[in-house]
Amino acid sequence: MKWCIKILIVLLTVLLLFSCGMQRSTSYDNIESLNLSNQGLKRIPRSIKRCKNLVHLDLEHNQIRHIPRFIEKLDSLRSLDLNYNDLKLTKADIRHAAKVKKLSIGGNNIEKLPENIGILQCTNLNLGKNKLSSLPASFADLKQVHHLIFYENEFVTIPEEIAGFENLQHLDFYKNHIKEIPDFVGNYENLRYLYLSYNEIEEIPDRLRNLKNLNYFYIHHNKILTIPNWIVEMDSLERFGVGYNKLISMPDMSEMPSLIELNCEGNLLEEFPWKLVEKPGMQFLIVRDNLFELKEEEIEFLSQPRTLVIIF
Repeated sequence: MKWCIKILIVLLTVLLLFSCGMQRSTSYDNIESLNLSNQGLKRIPRSIKRCKNLVHLDLEHNQIRHIPRFIEKLDSLRSLDLNYNDLKLTKADIRHAAKVKKLSIGGNNIEKLPENIGILQCTNLNLGKNKLSSLPASFADLKQVHHLIFYENEFVTIPEEIAGFENLQHLDFYKNHIKEIPDFVGNYENLRYLYLSYNEIEEIPDRLRNLKNLNYFYIHHNKILTIPNWIVEMDSLERFGVGYNKLISMPDMSEMPSLIELNCEGNLLEEFPWKLVEKPGMQFLIVRDNLFELKEEEIEFLSQPRTLVIIF
């Protein structure tokens, strides 16, 4: 009898352990998004490898130095956010993150990218707030990328390694030291967002008139002297920022069908863009800190309530 009881106890224990294991497995399998930002982590926890269906992993603001091998075995992982860590970014790190579609490694003080960077399969790549001034040759292999951020780095030119990126929809070189826009940027026919503010650019090249799908174009805080007349042909342009340059005049943009925002503050403009005040659909018009002088009745007119926000 005692023998039977012992067998029964063993069987119940096995069943209980199996049940707990199944529950634990099920709970891990249900995790698709995991946020471990600001946790003081020095490495990515190995327990994450149990999350077989993990899609999004946020590890921002930690002290992680490397991407472990088990990351490449997470077949469902699509988004890996390692902004603001202590990444050294070796060739091994690139191999381990190769299958991720959205990779964010900004704010890591990276000075040089590994030579095998071209094996990445990502479509979204954030390299902002690092210390990059050049790219390895294999970067040219990342032609599938459509969202590319180099915000606040050390580039003096837009590197030729991205010249063939015909799928680009979003390009960000905010806060670098770029002096000119190369003609190949005009080949990005799918480009919708172009951010080139806080550089040392003096001219908008004619080649950019080919960007027929451009929605946002921000190029404020540069050294631009003139806005080309062809800008009025950009029917898709919604927001145009050219503040704090050296402009003395602007083309008449009142017939641009999609334009809803113009920021041309901090220039040398003498004529107020009155036609834009009456333009249907305009939402924001920022024109302060220019040379034009407004009469009292004009100031009163501009101060009247309207759907258009005017900052003058």
